Amino acid sequence: MAKEKSNMPMSVPRYLRNFRGLSMEALAEQVGVKFLTIFNAEHGQSLSLGSLRKLADYFGVSLDCLARNDLAAAATQLYSPAMRVNRMKQVLREKQRKKDEIGERGEQIVIQRERTRLEGSPFALAVNGNVSEDVTAGFDILSFSDTGTPIYIEAKTTVGDEDAPFYMSRRELDFAVRCAENGENYQLHRLYNLDEAGNCQV
Repeated sequence: MAKEKSNMPMSVPRYLRNFRGLSMEALAEQVGVKFLTIFNAEHGQSLSLGSLRKLADYFGVSLDCLARNDLAAAATQLYSPAMRVNRMKQVLREKQRKKDEIGERGEQIVIQRERTRLEGSPFALAVNGNVSEDVTAGFDILSFSDTGTPIYIEAKTTVGDEDAPFYMSRRELDFAVRCAENGENYQLHRLYNLDEAGNCQV
């Protein structure tokens, strides 16, 4: 692994990396470029426009300050209120994306389990997870009993254990209450310890 020289002039890419507290290897992985790209950037080598854009987008700075190696501009942008807000929005969007991805994986597991339960029944093909795309629905999956009675399923999935907290929106909670009041079949499926291979506990 290449080592940084202590007397090497500070470059914008190196300054930005230190700002995030990352190693060159970690930054390369998170940005989606090769280690050599980061090494070259920190040592004054020219980068492709695509690599510069990836670095600018990741750090939330202008392409211009990277291309011109303008350390003053980079520092100003990092600490400006607008950039700080943009970075916070970026972090929140990434967190939401990961939550959505975990939720979608959990829903697919429940759909498959329901179809397996109804295997041989005409209702197996009617199990529908598309309702999760409707934000007004109040539940994730429409399933059925062996006799065709609808079952409204809300799937809550976490990578943590069964004690990990999960979020229910007001709409989801109101729908569950209405089902209870009207005697409709509502189920909350709790999935936890979800791993990268799609294994989980229910």
